[in-house]
Amino acid sequence: MTFEQLEDLFYQLKIQASPSGFHGFLCGRLSCGAVQMEDLVNSSAAWLGLEGEAADAAFGDLESFYEGTLSDLQDISFLFQPLLPDDELPLAERLISVGDWCANYLSGLGDGMGAEFDISEDGKEALQDIAAIGQISTDFDGDEESEEEGEKDYIELVEYVRVAVQLIFSDLDPMEKATPEPTIH
Repeated sequence: MTFEQLEDLFYQLKIQASPSGFHGFLCGRLSCGAVQMEDLVNSSAAWLGLEGEAADAAFGDLESFYEGTLSDLQDISFLFQPLLPDDELPLAERLISVGDWCANYLSGLGDGMGAEFDISEDGKEALQDIAAIGQISTDFDGDEESEEEGEKDYIELVEYVRVAVQLIFSDLDPMEKATPEPTIH
């Protein structure tokens, strides 16, 4: 599901939520390991403010969105991408979406964490960076040169978030930890 498709679904359901923020929340929640679809639907419905018939109506679309997101996170070719608006929007709006994605990613992690939270030093650093990006500012000069530099920085920022999330996912994913180390004979 694309950013625009999720935005359309939210509009149909009369949900006042950011597609980027929701995707960030979902990725954070899925990074904490296996979760039952019903639990994921319940925590997502609470995040979206969905109740009763609206939650039932959205179930099928959201279930396929959840499955697609998990598949992207688990993809061994590391093709995962944060769900963000197209490059046609002004840079400031896209930066706000990146910040929203990151802040809600941390919220999703918090929602899914159990008593144990074992993460590598690189994972801790990535989490700290994602927390800082979640507080991003859009104060910058509007001249053409700084706009070009801003576009370049935006691309690098999104790439960093993408790689950081994959690192955190592999650190926290119990399936990754369960894979036995190769034996040398």
